[in-house]
Amino acid sequence: MNDLRRKTVRYMRCTLMALLPMYAGISITAQEDVLQYVRPMMGTSLDGRIIPLAVAPFGMVQLGPDTNYGGSGYHYTDNKVYSFSHTHANGNGGGDLQDICMMPVTGSEWDSRAEFPGDIHSSYSHDEEQAMPGYYSLVLPDEKVRVELTATERCGLHRYTFPQGTEPRLTIDMKRGNASRATTLPERFCDTVLVSRIEIVDKQTIRGYRITDGWAPREHCYFYARFNKPFTLATLYDNRRRTESWDVLSRDVRAMLRFPASGGPLEVQVGISGVSLEGAQRNWQAEAEGHTFDQIRKATQEKWQKQLETFQIADEDSPQKQMFYTCLYFAMLYPQLYSDVDGRYRSSDAQVYRTTTRYFAGVLGLWDIYRNHAPLIALLRPDVMSDLMLTFLQHYRHSGILPMWTIAGQENNCMTGYHAMPIIADAMAKGLVADSIAEPLFQAMVESANKDCFGYFDHDFRGARYYRKYHYVPFNHEAHSASKTMEYSYDDWCVAQAARMLGHETEYREFLDRGGWWKNLFDPETGFVNARDTLGQFRKPFNPFSPAPAYFASDFCEGNSWQYSFFVPQDPEGLIRQMGGRRAFTERLDSLFTATAPGAQQRSFGHIGQYAHENEPVHHILYLYNYAGEPWKTQQRVSQVLYEDYRPTPDGLCGNDDTGQMSAWFIQSAMGFFTLQHGNDQYAIGTPLFRHLELRHAHGTLRILAPAASRECCYVKSLRVNGRKWKGWTISGKDLFDGDVTVEFEMSSRP
Repeated sequence: MNDLRRKTVRYMRCTLMALLPMYAGISITAQEDVLQYVRPMMGTSLDGRIIPLAVAPFGMVQLGPDTNYGGSGYHYTDNKVYSFSHTHANGNGGGDLQDICMMPVTGSEWDSRAEFPGDIHSSYSHDEEQAMPGYYSLVLPDEKVRVELTATERCGLHRYTFPQGTEPRLTIDMKRGNASRATTLPERFCDTVLVSRIEIVDKQTIRGYRITDGWAPREHCYFYARFNKPFTLATLYDNRRRTESWDVLSRDVRAMLRFPASGGPLEVQVGISGVSLEGAQRNWQAEAEGHTFDQIRKATQEKWQKQLETFQIADEDSPQKQMFYTCLYFAMLYPQLYSDVDGRYRSSDAQVYRTTTRYFAGVLGLWDIYRNHAPLIALLRPDVMSDLMLTFLQHYRHSGILPMWTIAGQENNCMTGYHAMPIIADAMAKGLVADSIAEPLFQAMVESANKDCFGYFDHDFRGARYYRKYHYVPFNHEAHSASKTMEYSYDDWCVAQAARMLGHETEYREFLDRGGWWKNLFDPETGFVNARDTLGQFRKPFNPFSPAPAYFASDFCEGNSWQYSFFVPQDPEGLIRQMGGRRAFTERLDSLFTATAPGAQQRSFGHIGQYAHENEPVHHILYLYNYAGEPWKTQQRVSQVLYEDYRPTPDGLCGNDDTGQMSAWFIQSAMGFFTLQHGNDQYAIGTPLFRHLELRHAHGTLRILAPAASRECCYVKSLRVNGRKWKGWTISGKDLFDGDVTVEFEMSSRP
């Protein structure tokens, strides 16, 4: 078939599909079981950092298997499982947590062991592994034990089925945890146990805690565990040596419990808290006591169904439909809850406070999630976003600065920028910041953006001291200086949007000006963003592909000049002018997808030239063509990434899911509406993935109809909103989400 005939066939197919009446004018009435489309194993291989978990939406407990104690704690290619722990950071790029490790074992030799073994593990096969929202199971062939896990928001539940006539035994390990080197300096490793404890309360109850220095300092994890039958033998180990005590406090505490063979499977319900032993018990009493494993599993899966069914897709099953619901599932894990049922939480100063709302600082990676994940949560769960705004304010009041990257409620100062600003500005624009905290939160924004020193990530300085002095960050004072300048400038623009909404004219003008400081790094000689020193000299020699050989010697954070030269979401028009106008800009943007460093491939999974979808700094770039008058290029590239760089398989993510951001990009892009800027409630228009998608949100139903949409028919010929022809390539949240709205895309195979 020649090219002309092939193009004609594609065009006719799109035209015929557009004439089909099956989607137009029809609402989706039946609520489908959407959990069937979720693939929790997606991204468990390569570097997706996904773990198959038993977890509730936004749950504090992420209970799952540990096939290693680095990265996320699980990798699809591993062939051994070491334990089942209660805390993880699913999809996170750094390593931490994996607290309270439990592992079923068999064999009477355990009854007389004088020393706890250095290594406990079992082989396993993916053929005997099952994962779905709210439930995980695995058969351990070495022990012939079936493991089943489920969870509430603050409790993990285990069910172990041992061979008939076998006395169940369970080990509890307070020493093991994620030992990944999450920092970049060799002397700093995660998971240094400061103190841990196991106390046998009675013959069906144990409790304890684990306080560690990890990716963040002083991480607290308390537990209260209740068994369904009394144990017949309990042995505690101190520094791996057997003791006769039933209460051991040490930096290395472990236990082995033996149970009677009768009475069916061994079950344990574990309450978790970041506050206290009593908090862990209260969480158990409120969420698990008196409920069976199957009741909890059913209730948690109903929560997931309710959360995910807000989207209904009329299209037939496809890898893309599976991708959509899987990405939605991953996105709804964060922000992670970190407060007890009574409102107590451990804040950024490591002290305990009480709130009347929920505290969401268990895992909070703002460098990643501010882009698309936070706006998605604001749309789908405005109650969560409102509570997150209070979390931000409480974090600020207890530490003097808004959060940057928290884990177990503690700040670790990881990454660059002060990205609470775009999240707050977006929430303000959506009306999700209560009047009572709007002014205090704005003052927190201003003070945080002006703070000389934010803190240190390893030994690397974080702060606005030099940025405010030079109007850029000099490379001879700080690492990642170019990335910091570009990101600070965007964050400042977002502060200006908050000032505008609140009527603060002075701050609006000040931060709007700072929002333009990105221009100070635009090197007219090279046409790229380049780092400068305190004398104003650009770095030479300059290499836009790879500016430095070592992480902290680099001017760019998880990117290069090719990518960061387009990081001006606040002012695409200004960037176009800076690069010489629309024609020169589009030529440069086109070349981003063809430029290759020596020895590199032009196209690989997650990479198109210098467009590296695996990392967040490029996530907005595809939508910049809209502002240069060539929206069809946005549509073509977005469709390419949606179809080619995501797949519902273990190797289906080209990079870390980064606590939901990679997934949120897919969700927004598949809808056809993308958050490029924060604080003005505007969406960039892309290309819809499905022919009929409906979103039921707090203010009505958004129906997105594109009867001809397909991989070939990815170009938008026209757009109507409630029957009105739409002009331009941006649209406001009010136009999309104020009541019932129908958006109709006319699609074509031709630009």
